[in-house]
Amino acid sequence: MQDFNKDLEKKFGAKLAYARKSRKLSQMKLAEIVDMNFNHIGQIERGEANVTIGTMKLLANALEVEMKELFDFTF
Repeated sequence: MQDFNKDLEKKFGAKLAYARKSRKLSQMKLAEIVDMNFNHIGQIERGEANVTIGTMKLLANALEVEMKELFDFTF
């Protein structure tokens, strides 16, 4: 189960990074928009941080995407 969760965190992070870069935002700018430390954005993108649903929603709103798009790992 732990391997499954880690894989999910890595895929979510990769999708977040893809969505952020597609919108030409730096980690710093995204962090500023969601009022979060930019180091934490990096940790999420690398799959090193467990993210709450609330944080996922904040990130999706900042990227102007539906939250479900961050879980579409076919990109």
